[in-house]
Amino acid sequence: MKFPSQQTVNKTRAGERGQAVILVLVALSLVLIAALGLAIDGSQLYSHRHMLQAAADSAAQAGIMSAFNKTNTGANAYGDASFTCTATDERTPCVYARSNGVAAPDSIQVEFPTTAPGVALSTFDTPNLIRVTVTRTVSTSLIRMVSAPTAIVRASATAAIVDVVSPIPILVLHPTMSGAFNKNGSNVVKICGGPQRSIQVNSSSTTSVTISGVSGTVDLSNAGPLATPGGCDGTGGDMGDFGGPASFPGTILLGSAGQYIQPSSPIRDPLIDINPPSIPGTPGSIVDVAQGNNGCPAALGKKCKLYSPGLFAAGITVKNNFALFKPGIYYISSGGFHVQANGVVQMATGFGADATTGAGLLIYNTGNDANSIFEITSNAGQISGVQYGNSLTGTPDASIYKGILFFQDRSSAAHAHSLQGGGGLTLRGTLYITNTEAIMTAAPAQYQSLNLQGNAGSTTQIIGEIIVGALSLGGTSDIMMTLNSNYTLHIRQVALVL
Repeated sequence: MKFPSQQTVNKTRAGERGQAVILVLVALSLVLIAALGLAIDGSQLYSHRHMLQAAADSAAQAGIMSAFNKTNTGANAYGDASFTCTATDERTPCVYARSNGVAAPDSIQVEFPTTAPGVALSTFDTPNLIRVTVTRTVSTSLIRMVSAPTAIVRASATAAIVDVVSPIPILVLHPTMSGAFNKNGSNVVKICGGPQRSIQVNSSSTTSVTISGVSGTVDLSNAGPLATPGGCDGTGGDMGDFGGPASFPGTILLGSAGQYIQPSSPIRDPLIDINPPSIPGTPGSIVDVAQGNNGCPAALGKKCKLYSPGLFAAGITVKNNFALFKPGIYYISSGGFHVQANGVVQMATGFGADATTGAGLLIYNTGNDANSIFEITSNAGQISGVQYGNSLTGTPDASIYKGILFFQDRSSAAHAHSLQGGGGLTLRGTLYITNTEAIMTAAPAQYQSLNLQGNAGSTTQIIGEIIVGALSLGGTSDIMMTLNSNYTLHIRQVALVL
């Protein structure tokens, strides 16, 4: 048997070593190609993911804003059933996704979940939660040599109408009226304290805020959260206006922290869920009370009238007398509440707290006759030339009536209410004088207007909030409003939650 020589063996081994080097080089090349492909395709996929996330965020926010502002109508109408956008779909989430670079064959899925972890959703809105998911198939390049030729990129965003606790501002609720907020006269309306948003006008009209008369000054420079409780040292409050004009048409003083915001999404009536009181089973009463008793001034020269709560079927009119009101609910089914010439209204003393209204009162006004209004005239608040001033206190903030003093029937016919300074006017509590949004939308002429004025030689002070269909502020003397920063109610806001 003949064996290969050592020389032949060495040559064979050398050849094998050369083949191994080639295999190693091929393997390294594949690894390098894969790494390079991963870098290139990974960067591409990240870029697509980033773009799709921006599109999903935009679509979800726009969709929930459409539901919030009730503009999801016509071609843009949608309820709360999930859908997939088509290439020509005019519904808001679809339009905004396409405007941010999403196009066929990308998929846009719109869903309406019922819950979101840790989020308190508005119970007023349907839908109150929108999730938009955008999906795209991306072709890979070098990485397809070691993996699939395509990759799925997906981005999702969820936006909600949330229920938040916030102080309520001055709310002017008419949804479409021109001049829903009007400033007239030569005075200055000054607001102290309250929430950061001091005034909100919901009307969509481009002239929802108007100015008439010789002065249009609204002073919010000391509005907003106070440094000193009971003081007037806020650093500035905001005025929000949904419809317009784009800038305040008169003079507005905003302080260092305030701003005029237009457009500003409407704020829902925060008291809409409060039920009106039931009709009392007993009528209210009016009796004489001697001077010096229950708050009747000793120097008055005549007896006062003492009112007890209950049903007032023909209304309440205080004229040429000094009226004292016990705490409780005054239900006026017709005729309205009027304080006229030489009439004074104040809270009675010495009767303790009512179970529902505490030390204050609630005046509920219904009826569709022309006199079913709240009225305090310019010559009220004094008797025989002596100024006493009108002063009433509403319900406690923690009661079922949430601090309301004047409560107008939300379904009543249109009325023009007027509160003037007279010999001095101080109202503590919320002036809640409006119809529902649904009524004012269906019948724009059916709304409650409030004319609040300060008159020469008098002061008008509102310590509380105003919620009204339309508001006019005017007169010849300044109006001071001190808003309650600690009074909180639930309002709606839009937020991107996931």
